[in-house]
Amino acid sequence: MRKVPLATDSIYHIYNRGVEKREVFLDHGYHSRFLSLLKHYLTYDYPYCLLTRSLKRAKSKEKKQKVFQRLETKRIKPPAEVISFCLMPNHYHLTLKQLVEGGISRFMHRLGTAYTEYFNIRQERSGILFEGVFKAVLVESEEQLLHLTRYQHINPHSLNLTPKELVNYSWSSLPAYLGKKKPSFVNPEMVLSAFKDSQSYLDFVLAEIDGSETFHIQDIAIDDDFGWFAKFNALEKDKREQLRRRYLEELEGVS
Repeated sequence: MRKVPLATDSIYHIYNRGVEKREVFLDHGYHSRFLSLLKHYLTYDYPYCLLTRSLKRAKSKEKKQKVFQRLETKRIKPPAEVISFCLMPNHYHLTLKQLVEGGISRFMHRLGTAYTEYFNIRQERSGILFEGVFKAVLVESEEQLLHLTRYQHINPHSLNLTPKELVNYSWSSLPAYLGKKKPSFVNPEMVLSAFKDSQSYLDFVLAEIDGSETFHIQDIAIDDDFGWFAKFNALEKDKREQLRRRYLEELEGVS
């Protein structure tokens, strides 16, 4: 249980990693299952394992339709809105806006429990998979939100991906931001509205990789509990203002 409840209508960086830093996404099947669970629990108050079991038992098209009809009776108001995400081999990042009281905590509990069960069955293991309760950092400004999504979207660069591979990385929301692939559960508009177009956002993301920024990818990692933004926040006021103008004005095409 969280000691301090998360606030409704607030945005949070949600993240966690595998216990003992173990890999939790071993191949595309694991990635896909996590995202399927994420989408499901944003929409329904119904165990995903029961849904898949019922669909396997339904041998005809008519019986499958009945399963989905029953599922619709379990539809809920979305507990959170997904602004961005990234899945890495041993950890995940989500940017979530809480839409109902207690929404993120309930959602993350269901997601984590269901994915752990799936992982344990496939790996023939038991016990916890993630390092306790998920971590949550409040996003307090638009500036912080922009840098947070960039941080998430360049995370796969540490896997030695080229910029082209990074743009096409299937397990982050960057392709959705660029209009290449848009999962129904991702809403990038809050971030993209700060930019002239998606290309401007991509330029903003890739600027971190080419070394033209004040802080760099080697300085930011899940291990330091979001220390990358603390570093940014500690910059002298004039340097912060230069970054603000550069990202919130120039990229919007404002003179």
